[in-house]
Amino acid sequence: MDFRRIEVIFLIVFFSLDIFLFLSFRNSQQLVSSTSNNTSTVAEMHKRNISFGSLDTKSGYAYYLGSQPDESLAQNLQKLNNQKINYEEVNHMISSTLNDPITVTNADRKDVMNRFVQKDSNILFGKQYKYAPQLSTNSQIVYVRTGSLGEVYDKTAQLVFSVSDGEVVGYTQTYVDSMIILHEKQAIKSEKDVITNLYANSEIPNNSKISYANLAYTKLLEAKNSTIYIPVWFVTIKNKDSKVSATKKVNAFTGNIIKSSTNGDNYSAQ
Repeated sequence: MDFRRIEVIFLIVFFSLDIFLFLSFRNSQQLVSSTSNNTSTVAEMHKRNISFGSLDTKSGYAYYLGSQPDESLAQNLQKLNNQKINYEEVNHMISSTLNDPITVTNADRKDVMNRFVQKDSNILFGKQYKYAPQLSTNSQIVYVRTGSLGEVYDKTAQLVFSVSDGEVVGYTQTYVDSMIILHEKQAIKSEKDVITNLYANSEIPNNSKISYANLAYTKLLEAKNSTIYIPVWFVTIKNKDSKVSATKKVNAFTGNIIKSSTNGDNYSAQ
């Protein structure tokens, strides 16, 4: 399909976003907003033993992005060595079992897997993925697609390694070759706005630590064989007593807390 036709398709899809957003937010999400003063909120958070680093006050800009199904993985399977490959056409996903499992520890797994990912015969387009500790767990090492427009925290563009008994035994991979900007850039909420709004809405408990606050694109919807992405703040909060972590998602355009996922993905971090 030529690029011009793709643009036309995305323009048609974008005009339906307003209707979809209204229905989606009403039926699938509970949206909460806050008018609390940020400065006083930060002081109150410190009093309640909530730890966090310096909060960025810059608002910044982001886009609605779009992509179409990509066959790049299927077209390059022959480049992979030392693994048993299965390709799922419906999900455009590689499922691989490594012939020689890779031994890793909590201390070295990032460095070890970074070297593995960079080699073309191990991972297709590996240089376009970045380690994501926020999405990784003891049993999974997650890499996300990254590019000039930002990172993609979504199962349509992820590399997920399975860890069993200290060994990486295989992985799944999805890939998006390119993103198309569907609309001119729009202002997004700052990190400080997002964090203070989460606290004001009782989403950050006392005696906890904000481990990560990352901005990334995630899938909003699929329409006309195309995928639409929006910018979302992913905020990981770790309870200091239980050591259990949970990741909250906030629409970066509106500042609304996403109570249920628009794409069925639930993220957690260790």
